[in-house]
Amino acid sequence: MAKGFRFTLGGIDHKLSRFDNKVERAAFAVTGFYAPKTEAWMKHNAPWTDRTTNARNGLFAAPFQRGDTVGIVLAHSVDYGIYLELGTENMAARPVIVPAMKLWGPRVMKKFIRLIDRMGK
Repeated sequence: MAKGFRFTLGGIDHKLSRFDNKVERAAFAVTGFYAPKTEAWMKHNAPWTDRTTNARNGLFAAPFQRGDTVGIVLAHSVDYGIYLELGTENMAARPVIVPAMKLWGPRVMKKFIRLIDRMGK
């Protein structure tokens, strides 16, 4: 008669934790690589006519990490950026944030997928 069976993670748990940290660091590096490219694209392709260049110069893309979440924040630093993005009843929308997400998001995700594939081998 068997007395029982006991399974512990032991060293496996430690190795998985190190792998998770490695993935997070690599993912943050990917966002750090693509954030400046995205920001430059937004500044170059913003579809409005500049008056002061404050809106164009205030566009930014910044990598962030909070816990196990990694990403890129795309935003305006001027308070009227929302009106450029969405328009008003007197002004047509001139969005740059969503077009940047549509262009650069798939590129970032493709890089994430390649990264995970390489780390799994």
